[in-house]
Amino acid sequence: MLARVLFFVVLSIATFLFLWQFPSTGAQSIPYLDKLVHFGIFFVLALMFHRAFALSAKLSLLFLACYGLMIELAQAYAPGRGADVYDWLADASGVIAYFVLHHLREKYLRKKSR
Repeated sequence: MLARVLFFVVLSIATFLFLWQFPSTGAQSIPYLDKLVHFGIFFVLALMFHRAFALSAKLSLLFLACYGLMIELAQAYAPGRGADVYDWLADASGVIAYFVLHHLREKYLRKKSR
C-alpha cells in the first residue's frame, strides 16, 4: 500500500515538473541534459511502479510509455513548453534500462543462491 502511495506522489511531482514553465537557466547550455533528466525520472518511476504493482515489464513499459506520450502531448499545449519525440524516447529508455538492470540483478541473485 505504501509503495502505491509513494508511486502516485512521485508521479504527481513528475507531472507537475514536466508541465511547469521554468525560467531559462545556464543548464540549457549542457548538451542533452533534458534527455538525461527524462531518463532519470522515468527510471525512478519504473522502479516505483514495479514495487507498487505486480505487472510484467512489458505491461509496465506500455503504461509508463503512454504516460510519457501524454506528458509530451500536454507539453505541446503548455505555454513555454514543447513536445519532443526524443524526450519520449528518453522516457522509454529510462523504463527499459530499469527493467534490464532488474532482470540482470535477479539473474545474478538466482545464480549466486545455487
